[in-house]
Amino acid sequence: MATRDQITALLRETPKTISELAAELGVARNAISFQLHRLIAEGIVEKGTIRRKSRAGKPAQEYKITPGKEDLGSHAYTPFVKSLLVQLPKHLSPAKRKSLLEQVGKHMAVEAGLSNNEDFQTNLRAAINLVNKLGATAEWYDDDDQVIVRNISCPLAGAVRVEPCVCDAVAAFFTEATGAKTTASCQHDENLVCRYIIEKQSA
Repeated sequence: MATRDQITALLRETPKTISELAAELGVARNAISFQLHRLIAEGIVEKGTIRRKSRAGKPAQEYKITPGKEDLGSHAYTPFVKSLLVQLPKHLSPAKRKSLLEQVGKHMAVEAGLSNNEDFQTNLRAAINLVNKLGATAEWYDDDDQVIVRNISCPLAGAVRVEPCVCDAVAAFFTEATGAKTTASCQHDENLVCRYIIEKQSA
């Protein structure tokens, strides 16, 4: 069966019909149709132009990558972000870098639909679930009037080593997601350890 990556790679080049995809990949039309339905459901692929035939016959439906999904599977973001962070100190003061990255963290929470929508515990679990899906292994525990979020597998390690203020972006993410003030208290030694202190809201 054709893989998703094979289909999306071809569709990045140009919109194609099921018949064209099947011919290029050497598989049955049904196999292509099955994968396309899944890709459409996930918002990665969408229907494009309907090709009208000059002679009798059913018009052919084109499929294309959904705008904004063209970079799916791209490996360009990590080197791009690292290069961007290297340039930030040349153009922004420490205070402005911190402010900018905090806005980035808040934006991530809002974009993920985690902008303090439920009670604190629900918001916290949702925020931790999301960062773990992004590559963290975070866990949390109560510490009197605080909640400590700890993670020993930093998913942003490369970026943090270039610009430690990236941790402030993650703290701002938790602040926006939980509605409670969060402070970064990370360990920036040879082994990075993420640690975020979230102030419990008074009843």
